[in-house]
Amino acid sequence: MVIMKDSPKLELGQRIELEYHRGTVRFLGAVPPTKGEWIGVEWDTDDRGKHSGDHNGIQYFTCKMPGTGSFTRPSPNISVGQSLLKILKERYVDDELTAEDLYLGETNVKVDVYDFDRVKKKNSQLHLMQIVGLANTNVSSAADFEETQKACPEIQDLDLSSTLISSWQDLADVVAPLFKLTVLRINRDRFHPLTAQPSLEYAFKNIRCLAMNRVYISWDEMNMLEPSLPNLEILQIGFNIFTELGESDESTPVAEQKIKGFEKLENLHLEGNKLMDWNQVLRLSRLPKLKSLDLSENRIANIIGPKDPEDFKLLESLRINDNDLKEWSSIDQLGLYTSVKSLWIANNPVMTKVAEDATADNSGKADVVTITIARMAHINQLNGTEILKKNRINAELYYLKEAALSTVGFEPSAIQALHPRFEELCELHGRPDTSDERRKATSDLLKDRLLNITFVAKDNIDGPAKTSVQRGVLGSMTVRNVKNLVQKLLRVPAMRQELLFMAEDPVYAEVMHRVFLKDDLRMLSHYDIEDGAEVIVLNKAK
Repeated sequence: MVIMKDSPKLELGQRIELEYHRGTVRFLGAVPPTKGEWIGVEWDTDDRGKHSGDHNGIQYFTCKMPGTGSFTRPSPNISVGQSLLKILKERYVDDELTAEDLYLGETNVKVDVYDFDRVKKKNSQLHLMQIVGLANTNVSSAADFEETQKACPEIQDLDLSSTLISSWQDLADVVAPLFKLTVLRINRDRFHPLTAQPSLEYAFKNIRCLAMNRVYISWDEMNMLEPSLPNLEILQIGFNIFTELGESDESTPVAEQKIKGFEKLENLHLEGNKLMDWNQVLRLSRLPKLKSLDLSENRIANIIGPKDPEDFKLLESLRINDNDLKEWSSIDQLGLYTSVKSLWIANNPVMTKVAEDATADNSGKADVVTITIARMAHINQLNGTEILKKNRINAELYYLKEAALSTVGFEPSAIQALHPRFEELCELHGRPDTSDERRKATSDLLKDRLLNITFVAKDNIDGPAKTSVQRGVLGSMTVRNVKNLVQKLLRVPAMRQELLFMAEDPVYAEVMHRVFLKDDLRMLSHYDIEDGAEVIVLNKAK
């Protein structure tokens, strides 16, 4: 321990606050060629950071997040924190506090509180409080056990995010007197690394929900803490830069090295980490009560189906949006986890590419939602939207037709590899007719049928009609020729025209979307425009 004049006593790993910035002491000593003592701090954010613990080519300390380190001189302005009870009383019981003194957190924003005295009186009754928020305060230690227990015996939900608590032992001592505590939030806190399994069940045995996002611990440390959390049901441990879920034995396949414990865990949040390998995810597959798993904002590129019927057998909800899935085969593999009913999967490359392709040619055919629903038989909710029976039938019929037409002449094994549900869908809906005669007849019908179209001139899509005219046109007519016709009928120059019509969404009943006729060389039949449709004609010069 280094004792510094006119400064609090500091030690490595201690949490400090200086000028509203919180950080962890990573270095104490001299930094040549300067004279005197320096404190090397890894700040919680890069707002105050200037480097990563190096100076003049010498590495004095390291930072988990680049650019969050700096050196500062010893100062009496450095705070090492206070006890939970002292800060509780300062925040909720301070008799000298007035409405004029009340500010938002630790900012300079003054808060105008209606009926301040009544609110203050209610909050001052610590012994009745059940939910307490002490995020962004300088809580660092426990007060007397009995005094704390007597002062606030009813606390059930406690937020200690971004505080000055330095170790898991200190945290346990802080919350141990709170016998009714079931929800604990410690997001963005920083603790000494665990090197051995602690015995903290006396403090954490009643915790059912633990939020510890951006704490930057390893999964191996989480495994060490697990025995102290016997009743944990919800664990939020996102944005902790995990690349793997604990060390693994190279002599055994990763997926077979199952994570043990967490006997009551139902809801696990792992979003915002750096997981890439689905085999790491499969290590979670035997958690006995796991129902909901959040893997959004990771880097998973490929999904593997269950290795065993017991894998994720109770999993009902899965979030895997904002990952790196590139192939539809991953969605097919997801479909093998038959217990999953709710799926979030937006913003993956395979999805965005399909959406971009559909937008590029305005066909509306390569619909991401439709394809996903058809490929996954067991989901009943996709990206937060319920899948109605009608939606599923329409999606499967469309997908079956497209799959059949795109694989004419393929061997059955090749079709099955590309579309694993193909035979199953044929059993459900009948096998599509893909004969040359049928395709030619369908094509001729689409190209040559006469369509009665009403062309409506407008200044904007939602504005009133200026004028309209109805004409019969062939499905084989190109958009360029349609524009020339409209020019004659409505006196809108072809070069200035933007044509569109409203079409019913193929998946969601009674939902309409806009289809733009942008490709001058396409035939009307390409856009599946129906007889009796209304085509809006916009003058782009307006």
